[in-house]
Amino acid sequence: MRRRLDPEDRRREILQAATRAFATRPYDDVHVEAVAAEVGASRALVNHYFRDKQGLYLAVARQMVERTPEIVRRDLGGSAEEMVAANTAAWLDTVEASPQAFLSFRAGGPAGGDSRLDEFRDQLRDRLARRMLANHLGEAEPPAAALAVMRAELGLIEQAVADWIAGRGGDRAQTEALIAASILATVREVLPAVLEVPADGSAG
Repeated sequence: MRRRLDPEDRRREILQAATRAFATRPYDDVHVEAVAAEVGASRALVNHYFRDKQGLYLAVARQMVERTPEIVRRDLGGSAEEMVAANTAAWLDTVEASPQAFLSFRAGGPAGGDSRLDEFRDQLRDRLARRMLANHLGEAEPPAAALAVMRAELGLIEQAVADWIAGRGGDRAQTEALIAASILATVREVLPAVLEVPADGSAG
């Protein structure tokens, strides 16, 4: 028997089931009927809230953009090395729990050409970059050049993680060491070097 729930509660329940499904299975292996059955709903009801499978995936992706930046903790004490190590470990824990979600989101997902997914990826990188910079530069609005540096660093991190998941790179411990060392080098060497360059690119 289907339970009667407040519409927002029902929508949230469906979204949670979809999040679990997309976390561990490729897009093509996730079926709306199975997501609906898990929460005792019908496919028609899922489509009512999310339109279709692509709409359901985009809702999961939007949720990732809202929640994932919180992985980068802003309240960690200790040295920079300890802070970066803790945040790197937390990030890899999250990816390890939802590998397919990470790979699909990074690759552009199933919604090829959907501008909303491009916007979601850009928003996520921007929010992650801002939190990472705040840990090292403070709360002030970071310069555009600093954001560019950290977004580039995130590109390296994404590739390292993708290679690890696919078995093309090192194991988890090696990937963790690569990411932590790269972040510290970026903050201590690359970022200061870039910020020393005048905004118009002229020397001195």
